[in-house]
Amino acid sequence: MSLPETPATTPSLDPSAVPAPVSAPPLTAPQRLYVGSYTATSGGRGAGITVLERAAPGSPWQAAQVVEADDPSFLALADGALHAASETAEGRVLSYTVSAGVLVAASSASSGGSSPCHLTVDPVSGALVVANYVGGSVGVLADDASHPSRVTRTVGLPVGHGPVLDRQERPHAHQAIPTPWGSVLVSDLGTDRLIEFVIDPITLDPEQVAVHPLPSGSGPRHLDWLGDRLVVVGELDARLHVLRRVGEKLVVDHSVEVFEGASSTPGVLPSHLAVDAGRVYVAIRGRDTISVFAGAGERLEFVGEAPCGGEWPRHFAITPGVLYCANQASDTISVLPLDPETGLPGAPLDVFSIGSPACIVAG
Repeated sequence: MSLPETPATTPSLDPSAVPAPVSAPPLTAPQRLYVGSYTATSGGRGAGITVLERAAPGSPWQAAQVVEADDPSFLALADGALHAASETAEGRVLSYTVSAGVLVAASSASSGGSSPCHLTVDPVSGALVVANYVGGSVGVLADDASHPSRVTRTVGLPVGHGPVLDRQERPHAHQAIPTPWGSVLVSDLGTDRLIEFVIDPITLDPEQVAVHPLPSGSGPRHLDWLGDRLVVVGELDARLHVLRRVGEKLVVDHSVEVFEGASSTPGVLPSHLAVDAGRVYVAIRGRDTISVFAGAGERLEFVGEAPCGGEWPRHFAITPGVLYCANQASDTISVLPLDPETGLPGAPLDVFSIGSPACIVAG
């Protein structure tokens, strides 16, 4: 016997009794640090390039990958690729594609000179620009990580020397950075000059267009832009030199010591310099510290100096609120919180071991 059909009804529900929908927590991409180290090729203790990874802020960093390479002393991330300056007598640029944080070897090309120690991408030409320290030259090659036989254009720095004979016997290219007006500046530690080049976007040939002198014996190492001013750290005179553009020239506006009494303190060798949030940071080897300067006014003002959390700070990377320091002599990376008011680094949040770290890049 069949039952009579009953009209379907929708029960009346109390909205307050309905549980709120549960949404899955948002997925966040892992954070990564890429560390280049000196290897046995030069007496270092590193293995090559180490990829550090963590799932979220506050979680521990883990070594996700180690890529063997000879002395990858400087790294640059660009367009899904990681480029490394292999600081060897032969001089190579090692390029890797980056897929989900994993490095895959793509190509190896000549740097155009001996002992390349820095590389960057010129945004105008799209070329990779390499500073060859011992070679005293600049190499330019296409920013194409997967091209197996990239051609390198090379130009030597102008002949000259400085007064510090054991370090300035001839040109020594140390860093290349783009300018806001479309050229590239190369610091020449050996001759106390900044050499300016324009790179042809079609042929990638570099053309020297200007030479900008710095104080004698300064030994310019690294440089960065502070608004429309250029800040250069002298490795040999332990001073920061602030330059302004006057016409077609870059002229020194003023100079300050990396800490009070630095110029007369033996064994002080400033290394990396970077600008972040209007402040200037400089690592000081020999004191194992980071100095901080405020840069909003007409002159740089010394804010303070804090321990780097290791020995011989060669390079560092800054992310919001944190400075990661590559301490070459102590085989460590220190994680330093930055004071939101002063920008000064605090006591390490963490310190982890990596052999002879020379460069660290966040990406």
